[in-house]
Amino acid sequence: METTEKVLILKTGKFKENDLWVRFLSASRGVQTAFAFGGSRSRKRFGGCLEPFSMVLFKIESNKTGAYQVLKEGSLMKSYPGIRTDIRKMGLAANCLKFIESAGTEKESSRRVYDLLSATLDAIEESEPDDFFPLFFRAKVAFEQGYNPDFTICSLCGKPLFSSRPVVFDVEKGGIICSDCDSGRRGNTVSSGTIRTLAWIQDTGPANWMSLNIPYEIRQECFAVMDRFMAYHMGLVWEGSSYRKI
Repeated sequence: METTEKVLILKTGKFKENDLWVRFLSASRGVQTAFAFGGSRSRKRFGGCLEPFSMVLFKIESNKTGAYQVLKEGSLMKSYPGIRTDIRKMGLAANCLKFIESAGTEKESSRRVYDLLSATLDAIEESEPDDFFPLFFRAKVAFEQGYNPDFTICSLCGKPLFSSRPVVFDVEKGGIICSDCDSGRRGNTVSSGTIRTLAWIQDTGPANWMSLNIPYEIRQECFAVMDRFMAYHMGLVWEGSSYRKI
């Protein structure tokens, strides 16, 4: 059966002299891999559309046994030239793509994650995000996948949390606990600024993150908190230059 899908390419590689495998994010099916036979030579079927940071409309079919997918042809819809010609932007975008490739997506969240990655690439293409931008992206992906703490109230007593007092992030339960309810053994103490920042990321999109003016200490705390959160709930850690499943 042949289908037509708009996808974002995450990674490609050779498996024979002229053949490529292509890993991409589909809005309907999440992270997928397919083969482009003759893809490294065929300009007519795949002209300029088999590179990462590409939005492509593919014609895809399964082989006769259904064991793998084959790309029949592709049409390039967007190529993000600003990312491709700027080493720093390319590094930020590549970090986001590696995270999606490693994390995968649940079928029910595929559309949301696809739209988020598309908006993220647009923001990197059109603006000058700082080095913490991929952290915001990773946090937002976790929220879209269903790991979605309520940062506004204490998970035990229900009191509002947006005050100047530190709170506790219970990583295992994915909840925030006010200082009055904390027994000192529930999790990691974090500042109210960190909680407000994560709540802002949760409720907004990549275009809004450019306006965040966050002190370095809060950025570092957000990084530490979300690293532990994603390691526990998504089983992913950053190691060397890539993400690793644990």
